[in-house]
Amino acid sequence: MGASRPWPDALDVLTGSRRMDATAILDCFAPLSAWLDWQIAGQKVGW
Repeated sequence: MGASRPWPDALDVLTGSRRMDATAILDCFAPLSAWLDWQIAGQKVGW
């Protein structure tokens, strides 16, 4: 299927949706993101 049809068609067959969503990944890394925000609070970020 991947070689003969566009990838959104394969995604629809596998997941029932033609759209991707990164919510699960963001939820998984939310504690790390909060910790990193706490670590750099008040510091200048950049070069």
